[in-house]
Amino acid sequence: MRLLSMLCLLPWVLAAEDHWVKFTAGPYEVLTDAGGRAGRETMVRFEEFRHALGQILGEQDLQTPAPVRILVFRNARGWTSPAPITEGRDRYAIVLGEKSEISPAIYVELTRLFLKSNTARMPAAFEHGLVEFFSTFQVSGIHITVGEPPGPKGTPPDLDWARIHLLVGDPEYFGKLRVLLYNLRKGVDDDPAYRNAFGKGAAEVEAQVRQHLAAGNFQTTSLSSRPLSAGDFPEKPVSDADVRLARADLLAGSQSSAEYEGLIREHLKVAEAEEGLGLLALGDKRNDEARRHFAASMAAESKSARCYIEYAKLEPDNDKAAQALLRAAGINPKLDEPFALMARRDTDPRKRLAHWKAAAERDPRNASYWQALAEGYLGEHNFAEAARAWKAGEQAAADPAERARMRQARMAIEEQRLDYDAAEKKRAAEEEARELEKLKEKARAEVHALEAKYNDGAAKPDGKVVPWWEGPLPTGKLRGSLTQVDCLGKQARLVVEGEDHKLVKLLVTDPGNIAITGSGEQRLGCGAQKPRPVFIEYFPKPNARLATAGEVATIEFQ
Repeated sequence: MRLLSMLCLLPWVLAAEDHWVKFTAGPYEVLTDAGGRAGRETMVRFEEFRHALGQILGEQDLQTPAPVRILVFRNARGWTSPAPITEGRDRYAIVLGEKSEISPAIYVELTRLFLKSNTARMPAAFEHGLVEFFSTFQVSGIHITVGEPPGPKGTPPDLDWARIHLLVGDPEYFGKLRVLLYNLRKGVDDDPAYRNAFGKGAAEVEAQVRQHLAAGNFQTTSLSSRPLSAGDFPEKPVSDADVRLARADLLAGSQSSAEYEGLIREHLKVAEAEEGLGLLALGDKRNDEARRHFAASMAAESKSARCYIEYAKLEPDNDKAAQALLRAAGINPKLDEPFALMARRDTDPRKRLAHWKAAAERDPRNASYWQALAEGYLGEHNFAEAARAWKAGEQAAADPAERARMRQARMAIEEQRLDYDAAEKKRAAEEEARELEKLKEKARAEVHALEAKYNDGAAKPDGKVVPWWEGPLPTGKLRGSLTQVDCLGKQARLVVEGEDHKLVKLLVTDPGNIAITGSGEQRLGCGAQKPRPVFIEYFPKPNARLATAGEVATIEFQ
């Protein structure tokens, strides 16, 4: 146990003997114990690489969602990285020796990371060609050289590499290459993309690419570099605690665990160390232990978005998980994962839609995000936005079968829209018919009530009705046949064919204020009438809107 304790303290003792400095630029952070010169030279190489790739893509300031830490060890003492670029606790990590070259594998992974973080997906042939082409990137001072074939010497390169080699090396194409790549990122088909960039069709340029590969005369070429000087990267001191944390953040198993635990015992970097222990536990599938460490890190006011994301994945309480995800999105708004996780948890369709949109905008290469967004828009019958989401998903899909499925979903949008429109028209027509029937029923009921009130059933044929009207006497008189009653809510319009065979329309403004007399059936049902002789007295008050000549005062059925 005593020996074990001494071994656990060994990294701390060694770190204390070293002098570490730090340099930062763009997404990079270089930490080194090999001196300021080694740190600056390393920073220059990585910055020139970022600049060169940005030239080709037409993107001036390539970024990553999390920082890229480059550790340059004078003597790594076992602190190595299992992959060219690893995802550490809160940033990516690259490990180099003081005098070691940057390997093609590092350039490959860095190219992929920059493409994923800054561009929509391009056709696989172009992405593979760019990755292979930049794998042999070289910089001496600030002089950039590209175009060395990848792989062992004598191994022929593939067609994708040859395509990028020709388009970069040939002055006719180089200045317009970024236009081609921009069009491809926007989903433009190959032939119009080539014509927009070069004024030549895809077939013509591709024939040149095959000839270039067959000729095998692959010369290197220079790219314009970014002017850099020592003053661009001021040296910053690094504390012993920061060095210990940086090495532990490589997540190298028991070594990292010992460093984290030592920091916690000394009350240094507690939030970061608890998060690191949580990630190590998570890697070993000790989920309950991991959640406790993440909770402890949050209680210590962690500033790491990943801590809150991993906690939310393990937390069964939806409210607590949602709060953690909102905190993660606030810490690092560039991350897509918090929004995707919120979309999967939220039950409000509109909020889910907003979350999926935010996730897709941050990672446009994730086809599943675009599919979820398209389905959300379809749920709201927003067919135009759904089609755009399917189109973006089609471009994002790396698998040909998935891409074809996305295309079919997009093509089906028009049929879905037509079906929806037809269903909506049918629904609206049925609703209108129901409302009209309600109005008719109401009008009929009012007419029946009026008849019951004033006629008390059918009039007696022998009885003489004494007019009860006490107001102004009507001056208009009309004798003819009643042919139509139009029910207009609480009003009615009578259509009478006069003795001169001309149609006259009269308005019943209030059925309760007219006198109905005569023999036989006296009901005024809505619609066409069996012609019935009538004598009507009315007040001449023309109504242009209803096309009536006056307002009815009395009706006598004859």
